[in-house]
Parts: sequence; C-alpha cells; structure tokens
Amino acid sequence: MHRTKEEFEKKLKEFFDRHDPSKKEVAHLIAAKFHHNQDEIFEHLSEVYHKKEGVDHDKKTFMSGPLSNFNGGQ
Repeated sequence: MHRTKEEFEKKLKEFFDRHDPSKKEVAHLIAAKFHHNQDEIFEHLSEVYHKKEGVDHDKKTFMSGPLSNFNGGQ
C-alpha cells in the first residue's frame, strides 16, 4: 500500500504506540527515508516486534501466540 509521507508517519507512530513508545520519535525519520518501501518496513517491524513480544510471526496462521488458545471463556 502506498501512503503519503504524512500518512506513513502517522501509521508508524500508531505502530510504535502499541509496540515501543520510546521509538515513536523516529517515525518521521523512517517515513522520510523509506517512504517508497512502506510494505517492507511494516513487514520488517512486525517481524521484529512479534519476536520481541513472543508472537509467532507466521503468515499462514491468522492468530498465534498468547491468544491462540483463547476460546471466548467457554
């Protein structure tokens, strides 16, 4: 997906808000430098932070990790 630099920066900030708020301040640098590689950047960041958070980053599964066995309280 191709977003404007501003939209890309906003999405990066949202990502870092969820996963690593201390990195939020570098969102503008990433957006400026990697504007044309947005999908690759989000794929890379997702992989890195899923590993840090103990989530199995596997494209073949919809949900894995701590919530994969959630059965809705049943």
